[in-house]
Amino acid sequence: MNLITKMILLIFALMAPVIVIYLYSNQKSTQVVEEQINIANRNRLSHYLNVIEETMEQVSVYANIVTKDPDFAELAAGAVPANGYDYTAMVGTIERKLGLFSLSTSWMNRISVYFPALKLAVSSQTPVSYSEKDLTDRLSTGWTLRSVPVGGLTKRAFTRYFVGPSSSGAADLSKTSIVVEVNLMEDNIVSLLNSFKTKGNNDPFFYRSPGEYLLNSSSDEPTVQEIIRSYNIGENSRLKNQDIIRLHNKQYLIYLFPSEKLGWTLVDYVPLQDILAPVTGSKHLFYFTSGLLLLFGVVAAFLLYTHVQVPIRSLTQSVLQLKQGRFSARITAKQNRDFQLLVAQFNEMAAEIQHLVEKVYLGDIRAKEAVMKQLQSQINPHFLYNSLAFIVSMAKLNRTPPIVSMAHNLADYYRYTTRNDRMVTTVREELAFVTSYVEVMNCQLGKIHYETNLPDSMLDMTIPRLLIQPIVENAIVHGIEPKSEAGQIYITGADEQDILRVIVEDNGVGMTASEASELRERLQAAGEPGQSCGLWNVNQRLRYHFGEDAGLFIETVASGGLRVVLQWRVKDELPHFAKER
Repeated sequence: MNLITKMILLIFALMAPVIVIYLYSNQKSTQVVEEQINIANRNRLSHYLNVIEETMEQVSVYANIVTKDPDFAELAAGAVPANGYDYTAMVGTIERKLGLFSLSTSWMNRISVYFPALKLAVSSQTPVSYSEKDLTDRLSTGWTLRSVPVGGLTKRAFTRYFVGPSSSGAADLSKTSIVVEVNLMEDNIVSLLNSFKTKGNNDPFFYRSPGEYLLNSSSDEPTVQEIIRSYNIGENSRLKNQDIIRLHNKQYLIYLFPSEKLGWTLVDYVPLQDILAPVTGSKHLFYFTSGLLLLFGVVAAFLLYTHVQVPIRSLTQSVLQLKQGRFSARITAKQNRDFQLLVAQFNEMAAEIQHLVEKVYLGDIRAKEAVMKQLQSQINPHFLYNSLAFIVSMAKLNRTPPIVSMAHNLADYYRYTTRNDRMVTTVREELAFVTSYVEVMNCQLGKIHYETNLPDSMLDMTIPRLLIQPIVENAIVHGIEPKSEAGQIYITGADEQDILRVIVEDNGVGMTASEASELRERLQAAGEPGQSCGLWNVNQRLRYHFGEDAGLFIETVASGGLRVVLQWRVKDELPHFAKER
């Protein structure tokens, strides 16, 4: 563990107790805030629920008064005046009384009375009509939310029915003398929910069943439906009056206040993060301050790192480079005053080591040149006997032209291979040598078709001698000669920026995938293989001259033969031992 790491760990160790103490105090503060907010919200919810219950209870009292009023009781008993004028006056009196009852509260409401015996319906607002069948189906003594017609429009209202006499069955109109329908418009509850919603944080709604609920005017209905569905409101009797739920990776505080009188539940929910926003803000401020202090500590450690650790690391890396054989390694970066003398002494020592090593390295270069000449001597062709035998046969047959052609090509061939004064040549000269070799072989076999197609940019490039001929020889001896029919050899080139390729492809007998894989392994062997010596030598020489990323690659082709690719990367110049001497 270096000095900088120790300093950074020390800074974190000093800050850790402060952060732990703050987190504990912040947790306690959050609990106190949550508790106080819960108490305040519960009190407000309870107050608003009481307002709703009292108003609905007051309207219920008015409805009971209606059933006992003498004028209403007279019509309920069937005592209808014979005089039409008196009948109209009585109905008008009843409508006025209903209007007074509806004005007795600030809530918008409508009170309607139906007399089953007379088939008469009277309302405090617009005229109404009843179908006894529909009325029987919906007749109940509890508050329900349904759609009612008002002034040609359809509105939703809280509806409750009161029947007289009270001893009659609630759903038996034949035993009922009067039915009072009380409609409290939903706008009353919505207005109350709107007044309860403060600062847009909470979102109260009134609930009875999954399809029967009332929202405030700015409520998020999809979220409300998700709460109803996931929290199972109204169906689970074990629900808490206050709880925390999670929706869409967000926590909500939810409050439930059921009303036994109404059969409805007042529900409110608020995002927990909105409630704790002030506490969260102070926490973020603390985190920012702590991060700033840590940043200052890290900057101080970095300054120490750049002025002490970096020079030491530069010295260490340079020593490692010397150990790896890179004797030209020097420290060139500008150092501070404390390390200037040490860096200067190191550079002088490295220069002396390089001077001593170069003497040994020159001897190694000469040894490599000897190895290269030995490799070239191993690549001498083994077909001289066959060529001379061909000349003898043609002489016996008195066929002079083949003898002349063979002699000229054979002379060109050996003139090229026996020149040991140069270890490099051009691509153009190597191709001319390969042509001479193919002509010699074709005189003997008479079935070789040979083509070359290389870009002009490659023809004058410098390569090691005897690089392409072993590949062509391998294609003829192992690929085309075993075939009964004629064979083809194509030599192409590719100059792709700094990567050069020479491709030798034949349509000979080829080899199986396993044989090709085995040949590739032999080519990569460190020691000289027993077979494929020519290909192994070419691969080794490519690497000697152009580096480890160069080499020989073998592929099988669809025609059945082989494709051999010689690949290397263009460099500024060939290594010292590859230059012409």
